[in-house]
Parts: sequence; structure tokens; C-alpha cells
Amino acid sequence: MDAGTDAIDMLCGKVIPVKLGIIGVVNRSQQDIQKNKSIEDALRDEAAFLQRKYPSLAARNGSQYLGKTLNRLLMHHIRDCLPDLKTRVNMMAAQFQSLLNSYGEDVSDKARTLLQIITKFASAYCQTIEGTARNIETTELCGGARICYIFHETFGRVLDSIHPLTGLTSMDILTAIRNATGPRPALFIPEVGDSV
Repeated sequence: MDAGTDAIDMLCGKVIPVKLGIIGVVNRSQQDIQKNKSIEDALRDEAAFLQRKYPSLAARNGSQYLGKTLNRLLMHHIRDCLPDLKTRVNMMAAQFQSLLNSYGEDVSDKARTLLQIITKFASAYCQTIEGTARNIETTELCGGARICYIFHETFGRVLDSIHPLTGLTSMDILTAIRNATGPRPALFIPEVGDSV
């Protein structure tokens, strides 16, 4: 606040009424900081200022009183919330312990267990592909049936729609075959020529 301002109404809560009250403090000014005024000197000056300007309110204001009040409020809040937090933590711990117990005993041979899991997965995968799985899907094609459908229906249509010789003349094809044979003539069409 500016010099000469009277803050008695503000400190008494008449201007802004708040539930926990207002505690005034005197901070170090920029000039105090530049002059390296110590915290102890600032607290001493704050107490002297409050005693001089607001003697009736000096005991309930200042940085030290604010610290004690905040500490008391924190302790009350912890005291009020801790039992509920402890109950919630114990309940969650019990839930997760029962979930952990439902998974069975601790695995002693991890490599063997991993091999069993991979084997079961491979078996389930093969059963899905072959169509011998226990749970057969009824709403859509899956596994081997889907692969069969894609190869016979979708893939075939796409292959029919491709015209591989578009834009190539017989001379282009013959030249590509000759270039792929190298220095020797071949009886068979070389496989390298199919990249044209």
C-alpha cells in the first residue's frame, strides 16, 4: 500500500469479509532487497511497524503470525482428511491384493511359463486360421475364412483390373527379356525381366 494509507478497515475484514480473516504482512521493498536487508531485520521492522501503526491488531498480523496460522490450518486439514484417505488407501490395497491373488501363485520358472503362453497363443492362432476354434464368430468372417475370401474374391478382382502390359509394345518386352539374359542366350524367360 502507498505511504500514509490506513488499512484498519481492510485488516478488520470490513472491506472484504472473508471466512478465515485477513492477515496483513509487510514485505521487503525493492529498495530493501537492493540494500541486502536481511530477513531478520525485515521481520523486526515489520513487527515495529505493526505495533506503531496498528497496536490493537499487531498480535494477529505479520509474517510470523501468518506462518503459524497457515501451519495450524494445514494441520487441521490433515487431521480431518487423513482418516478418510487412510480408509480409501486400505480399501484400494485390499482390492488390488484380491486381484493379485486371483492371478495365482508367483511364477517360479519364468522361461517355462513364457514358453507355455507362446505355445497357447500359437495354438489358438492356428485354430482360428483353420476354423476349429471354440468361439466361432457369427457376425463376420475371420481367421482362415477371411483369408480365403480375400484371396478368392477381393484379390482376384483386383488382379483382373490390372493391365500389366499397358503402355508397352512387343519390342519393349523383347528388349527387356534380352537385357535380362546378359551375354548368353537363354532357353527360359529370366525372372529379372518381370520388373519392367
